[in-house]
Amino acid sequence: MNKTERILNAALALIVERGLERTPMSMIAERAEVGMGTVYKYFANKEAIVNGIYVKIKEEEATTVFVNHKVQQSVHLTFLDYYGRMIDYFLSNPLRFDFISRYAFSPIIKQDTQVTAMAQFYHFDDLFKRGLDEGLFKTIQAEHITFFVFSAIAYWMKAAGELKIKIDDSYKETLLNMAWDSIKK
Repeated sequence: MNKTERILNAALALIVERGLERTPMSMIAERAEVGMGTVYKYFANKEAIVNGIYVKIKEEEATTVFVNHKVQQSVHLTFLDYYGRMIDYFLSNPLRFDFISRYAFSPIIKQDTQVTAMAQFYHFDDLFKRGLDEGLFKTIQAEHITFFVFSAIAYWMKAAGELKIKIDDSYKETLLNMAWDSIKK
């Protein structure tokens, strides 16, 4: 693991554990086992680290979620595949999920960071455009469907974690079907 990855991983763990305000750069450097100068060599400030973590997580998530994006399936099966993989990714990576649920829509994430991080997520919009063209969904912009479904699933996953509800395959299937049913005509 290179120094940048060590810094991002250390910061991720500390920010989720302690909160952004209670995570000084010196603590990040110590956890990453690098000097303060090294941290500042790669990142101007904590905001840059948070934005770096966000991009890294979204890149990993996109790689996992869209592994089958070239496979032509029905809109419904593609929906189940994409969002099923998203749920699996976040269940397997609870620190990353916690970070995303806290900071995805936070003002600390810069607009250019959002554009960079979300560039790989156009497959969701394409899926919903296809579904709209086929008359499957309520009449709303594809991008809005993307945000609605993500928000519904992510918020419920967060609530399930707080309520200690186990999300097994059966529960995941129910959650996915509820999300599907909420957007279809």
